[in-house]
Amino acid sequence: MGSTELIVEPGRQDVVVVHDFDAPAEVAFRAYTDPALMPRWKGSERFAVAVDEHDLRVGGRWRLVMTRGDGTEYAMHGVFHEVSAPHRLVSTYEFEAGGPGALQLVVETFEPTPTGCRLTSVSLFASVEDRDRWVPSGGLESGTRASMEALDRVLAS
Repeated sequence: MGSTELIVEPGRQDVVVVHDFDAPAEVAFRAYTDPALMPRWKGSERFAVAVDEHDLRVGGRWRLVMTRGDGTEYAMHGVFHEVSAPHRLVSTYEFEAGGPGALQLVVETFEPTPTGCRLTSVSLFASVEDRDRWVPSGGLESGTRASMEALDRVLAS
């Protein structure tokens, strides 16, 4: 399994996630963007995930609904601005009702490494204040780590 690093520096507008996969970039990118596989790793064990829309092309829209065990739903959506398989994905990310609501621009790159690939995901917020509302909003670090570990398991299967 790979390692996950979260970088949340004071006074900055971004959250950076770095994860090393034991799989080639092409394989990791495909699993990361395949709507049939997303429910197996997004949201970890804390949420059931439904992919409502996933049009993986420039200008295509995406929408997910994550449901907690108590039935609480969190919907999020965005638009793909760049799709350069298997190495780069640029999209927007915004919570609907039930989340911190701040719009993010997310740039994700999959770079080859000697043992697989490295995902670097940079979520850029409009302001430091927006980013700081997001960070404590419900398990960012534990949820991110759990999702990356679940994606590691998907890649291994």
